[in-house]
Amino acid sequence: MKIRDTSAILAAVLIVAACFAHAGEEEVKIKGKPLATWIEQLTGSNRGLQVRAARALSEAPEAVRPKVTEKLIPILKSDRENDRFAAAQTLGDYGPAAKVAVPNLLPMLEGTQFERNRAAAAKALGLILKDSKESKEIEDITKKLIAIFRDQYPDVQREAVKACGMIGPAAKVCIPHLKEPMVFTLGNVARDEPYRQVRSATCWTLGRMGPLAKGYIDQLISKMHGEGGSVPEAPWAIGCIGAIHENVVPNIVDFIEKSGRDWRHSPESKLNAWQALTKFGTKSEPAVPLIARYLREGVGTAEPPDVFIEWFRILGAVGPKAKEALPGVKKWADTKKAPGGWDKEKFEELRKEAAAAADKMK
Repeated sequence: MKIRDTSAILAAVLIVAACFAHAGEEEVKIKGKPLATWIEQLTGSNRGLQVRAARALSEAPEAVRPKVTEKLIPILKSDRENDRFAAAQTLGDYGPAAKVAVPNLLPMLEGTQFERNRAAAAKALGLILKDSKESKEIEDITKKLIAIFRDQYPDVQREAVKACGMIGPAAKVCIPHLKEPMVFTLGNVARDEPYRQVRSATCWTLGRMGPLAKGYIDQLISKMHGEGGSVPEAPWAIGCIGAIHENVVPNIVDFIEKSGRDWRHSPESKLNAWQALTKFGTKSEPAVPLIARYLREGVGTAEPPDVFIEWFRILGAVGPKAKEALPGVKKWADTKKAPGGWDKEKFEELRKEAAAAADKMK
């Protein structure tokens, strides 16, 4: 066979392969519709269709998400605000699988963008870069997020701060810059609500930084006492950072006691506080008298079973020094019937934790 004939055959093969590849692209379907149709709706003028398209693309199977991402990236540069917003949201929903879109999301953080788009881009970056490893690239991205911590719109501040928390300790360069969003408030309750969300996000991000954020422990304690009922992330963050000095545990115990046993009031904050104490192991000994008192007040459902489980884990970790609570623990371990409204499986878990704690307390 002549070289010329071989070249002709090879060219024909490549053409056929390209045709098949093109056909494969056209065959990508999501919820029964071609990808091209969803993209057309996403960038159309009908807001209802755009919302439905964004939802469908966000729920696309993982196998086709790389192809969808490829189509969404150019939309981040659209002249239309809604198009960029929808594309950023969808890419964020894809998480780490959409990392290729990061360079195109970064320009959306700039002040020339509609504030909703800056918030969407920040949120997407956090979701895509969740739990990243430390690197120069991540540090540079974090600095771009830090730059909008003081954005004039609280939703942008919130998402920028939270994105750093999503990234995790690799974004530690943000820690010194969390002081202002930690305390910012307008004073007026109605107007302050968006900034309360900023403070909640800041506490959450500090918790994600763990011991790296230990310099904020006293501020978090103050936040817990001041508005812990509406910022449950404060006691949660304290638990993540640790009982780094002797006043941490007594302050958590004081917060729980002052919050009262009525579980309709600040349930998430109180559960986070008990879970923080569980993390501290033997350091949570100052909580024993309160737990013992609650148990002595009788078997009841002032708290849900999850809280009782935390109590028993705390007491088990403290061990023999928690003996004053032993009678109440044994009572629960020996209880055969779950209180009304309690899940039976959860009740059995509670009984096992009580029995385990009783053995460790002897």
